[in-house]
Amino acid sequence: MKIDGKAIADKILQNLARQVTALKNKGVTPTLAVILVGDDPASLSYIKQKQKAADAIGAKVILDQQAASISSQVLKERIEKYNDDPSIHGIIIQRPLPKESPIDRDILNEISPKKDVDGFIPSSPYDVPVAKAVLTILREVFALEKKNVKAQTFEDWLKSQCVAVIGRGETAGKPIADALGEHGCTLSVVHSQTAHPEQVIKTLNIVVSCVGKERVVTKDMIVPGTILISVGIWRGTDGKLHGDYKEEEIKDIASYYTPTPGGVGPVNVACLMQNLVKACTIQND
Repeated sequence: MKIDGKAIADKILQNLARQVTALKNKGVTPTLAVILVGDDPASLSYIKQKQKAADAIGAKVILDQQAASISSQVLKERIEKYNDDPSIHGIIIQRPLPKESPIDRDILNEISPKKDVDGFIPSSPYDVPVAKAVLTILREVFALEKKNVKAQTFEDWLKSQCVAVIGRGETAGKPIADALGEHGCTLSVVHSQTAHPEQVIKTLNIVVSCVGKERVVTKDMIVPGTILISVGIWRGTDGKLHGDYKEEEIKDIASYYTPTPGGVGPVNVACLMQNLVKACTIQND
């Protein structure tokens, strides 16, 4: 069964829109500052998705685009400006940073924790949106399967699952694995150094692929009933976005799977908006 990420995201955004209306009645508009270093087309596309979601709930996104040659000191000054501005409730430095950029990667830690809506700073009070998105999708699966499972709660169900996270990158694989581990499931992180990854993946109930390459997961690597979630995306020569598996190959084997586009992506952005509205609410309480 295909999981409709857009439908899940729309429900989240509708609820957030009501919260934003209440905040606006108090004279406050949730506002996110996104600092983009360089002009990476994929990053610009992601930012447009954030702007679209913000528009849908009545929030605001400010794009601060800087040259790839910007120094760490100048970028730090930009961050400090937004840290000190009470009308800015969330700050993001869009990743990935250009490879040729002279910026010290630790510059991300200059963002005030209370405004770190991406959840990447160790002391951040917010969950990483992509990890929240995966858990939100799994909650949807549990709701659909509740009549067929013994577990009474989502937490109990997830603890009973064996999960593979493919990839351990800092923006997806690692925070997703950390979040799943905190929920107590049996977790295997599969990466380039894993011996016989196909055999590992084939023994697990849930597979979350975070690589962003063609056919990371193939039909011979999964068994009937597997839940497949593709976080990784890549753009083909056809100009279209694709996930880590071919949907036509796996759709009759997997019990549930996310498509690309329209799977994890919209839920990820909606979860970011949740963090933004929460940050605005806390900062204006």
